[in-house]
Amino acid sequence: MSTSADVFRPTEPAADAEFAGHNKRRYPRYALSLAGRFMRADKLDYPCQLIDISIESAAMTTPVPLRVGEKLIVYLTHLGGLEGSVVRLFPGSFALAISGTQRKRDKLAVQIPRLAAQAMNPDAAGEAEERSYPRVSADEAALLVLPDGTSLACPLHNLSMSGAAILTPVRPPLGSDVMLDKRPATVVRHYERGIAVQFKERFVTGEFGTGLRAQPRR
Repeated sequence: MSTSADVFRPTEPAADAEFAGHNKRRYPRYALSLAGRFMRADKLDYPCQLIDISIESAAMTTPVPLRVGEKLIVYLTHLGGLEGSVVRLFPGSFALAISGTQRKRDKLAVQIPRLAAQAMNPDAAGEAEERSYPRVSADEAALLVLPDGTSLACPLHNLSMSGAAILTPVRPPLGSDVMLDKRPATVVRHYERGIAVQFKERFVTGEFGTGLRAQPRR
């Protein structure tokens, strides 16, 4: 799987074309939906969700009212911690100017295109993961338990020791805690035909697959 930045056409956040246009002249932006949390000066934890990102700035949604100039510490699934300041506000969302060392920017320049590639092609992401973790056949189903307790028997698209892609029309919010065949997991990605989850504990190699009970498809 290529992780080159020129694989994708950068996207501009609809919320602020002027801000995006300025940023586009310097660094490409990628549409990327990741769950996150942020901390304000009051040291409390608040929810957010990434809309798009470059190595300099990011657009996110949040139900929390913010102020321009506020300094935030943001934690995003798969990207880790970011620090920055709020530079624009929109209804239900905001733009963050990311601060950090050159080393952090270089790391983001690698991470962002890779995650965008995985979001667009979960099959390719699965192939990359297969090099590290053994996979079982996707031609089976597993019981998915949603946050509200609803249970669904869903076909598996692919599966490894660290996570799975599941075929389902249901889209729990990113960051939601679910159970996949009695294994705790977190929803980390939405894609066209379903969702991807990350297991909270990886399988021991010798035990991998023992908890996934195949169910006949109807």
